[in-house]
Amino acid sequence: MKKLLAIAALTFFATSAMAADITVVNPSNKASPASVFAHAFEKATDAKFYQASSCEDAGKVFDKTENAVMIYNSSVEFAARNKGLNCSLKGQKAEQVAFVGQTYMYICRLPGSNKQFGADTTTLGMASMYAVPKHEAQFKNNGANVKIVPYGGSKGVLTALKAGDIDLGWMGSGLAKKQGNKLDCLYSTNPADDNFIGKTVAKKIPDFRITYVVYTNSKDPAVIAKLKDAISSEGFQTYMKGSLVTGKTDVKQADVDAVLGYVDLMEDTWAK
Repeated sequence: MKKLLAIAALTFFATSAMAADITVVNPSNKASPASVFAHAFEKATDAKFYQASSCEDAGKVFDKTENAVMIYNSSVEFAARNKGLNCSLKGQKAEQVAFVGQTYMYICRLPGSNKQFGADTTTLGMASMYAVPKHEAQFKNNGANVKIVPYGGSKGVLTALKAGDIDLGWMGSGLAKKQGNKLDCLYSTNPADDNFIGKTVAKKIPDFRITYVVYTNSKDPAVIAKLKDAISSEGFQTYMKGSLVTGKTDVKQADVDAVLGYVDLMEDTWAK
């Protein structure tokens, strides 16, 4: 009897997970590495997709949509705080979080270029949300005479770099890696890399990263299990490896709180 009940329970959860109509909500700019992440997750879950016009729009759709999944990233919350918008991860419980992860940035130039951080004026393309005066001032205070040029996201930075509109581009490491020998990447913000920018151009946040949090408004264990299975799927793992994304599905409340702490650091360091 117990065995039959166990089988029935497993069948119920499996059916519930398959039947759940999941909607992935993306608050990030279409040119951001976070949007690539969101679309990869959409594919892994065979979900509907909603591209929000703003983080507040994303929050409204998330709240009113059954089995919605938010693809949060730390940069969006930082930008929202700078604009006085309420798009915070604060209050999110780990029980409804399927994944916490991150991707780092590369600083690249075109092959054959001799542009470098130093006394000569150098233009650096960067996503507009962190292309702020305080960020530029910190580069200059550490010996890099940089003029930061804002773009919508990493794809815009890459396009401008290839067109010769900027000297250096700050972009998602996964996007840069996919360019192969078409880029010469001088620095990484990943502390594990030999060319970690913190070894040469010291900044308050040398290990800059986009931190992802995938969470749902569903309390159905089958839905949450489905989201974690999608993260572990072969296709999504292939995406993560190719895009230099790392993370975990065994999420504790401390992991969620650490993301908020990181955004606090960004705000303390770069807020307008």
